[in-house]
Amino acid sequence: MTDNLIYGPVPSRRLGFSLGVDLVPFKICSYNCIYCQIGKTQQTTIERKPYIPAEQILSQLYSRLQEDIHPDFITLAGSGEPTLNSEISDIIKGIKSFTDVPVAVLTNGSLLMNEDVRTDICGADVVLPSLDACDENVFFKINRPHPDVSFEKMVDGLIAFRKVYAGEIWLEIFIAEGINADESMIRKFKQWIDRMSPDKIHLNTAVRPTAESYVYSVPEEKLAYLCALLGPKAEVIAPFKKKSKNESVPADIRDKILSMLDRRPCTLEDISSGLGCRQNEIIKYVESMIAENNIEALHIHGEIFYQKKGQIIPNHR
Repeated sequence: MTDNLIYGPVPSRRLGFSLGVDLVPFKICSYNCIYCQIGKTQQTTIERKPYIPAEQILSQLYSRLQEDIHPDFITLAGSGEPTLNSEISDIIKGIKSFTDVPVAVLTNGSLLMNEDVRTDICGADVVLPSLDACDENVFFKINRPHPDVSFEKMVDGLIAFRKVYAGEIWLEIFIAEGINADESMIRKFKQWIDRMSPDKIHLNTAVRPTAESYVYSVPEEKLAYLCALLGPKAEVIAPFKKKSKNESVPADIRDKILSMLDRRPCTLEDISSGLGCRQNEIIKYVESMIAENNIEALHIHGEIFYQKKGQIIPNHR
């Protein structure tokens, strides 16, 4: 059985306390996005198959839910593109058979061009697709997709999905300075978004390490201005602020910290919120783990993020 398919709950800027579920092995993806925080995709793919069988995923998830955890969402995401798992429909149905926690699918949206994929994820409560480009040129520049995924196919898939999906669609746009952050491009984005009719639009920018060093974040004021151009459904994703009421420090806190960092770099506040412990308690363990060379600190855009020493971190935004 594959280990560590379930992670968290981790603090997510969009989903509160999110219990993450890996549906594919590390970096099995249809894109090679320049901003990916887990590094480059060595070889993109659009082949769907049971990369990790539904039975294994559901067994681990059921066991995890028997513990004293209270996630806001169960999020199908993790280390690659979850819709590449051909058993995603069975996974969603299985989750709903043993819990009332809503299910979210975090997807790059590339495979929504396929009718079977659109059907397979209709059972989710929320689908969070990405749209990082407003035309073919930007698409290949920022997402670097599999050769069989064109911009036209991708956006047509998003539009078609809205027509068959009754749940919430929260569209994310990653804005990178010098690539897709011009006002004229945002107006082109809006033309596509109006056809997709998402329930929410989330603007994001680089706040963690990215696959390519030339990816630069957009200043806060500019991001707010671009957001306003997209209308009232749009918002800039705010830093996670929710706190847990449980303030006791777990005995296995070091393992829990490492488990969180297995998935992505975290700030002290992320770790504190995710584990339900005071920051002044967490920092004691973090500092000793740095001294022991288990983890390292990264200074990114004025914030300090922690990650496992020398490790590439899977994605959960």
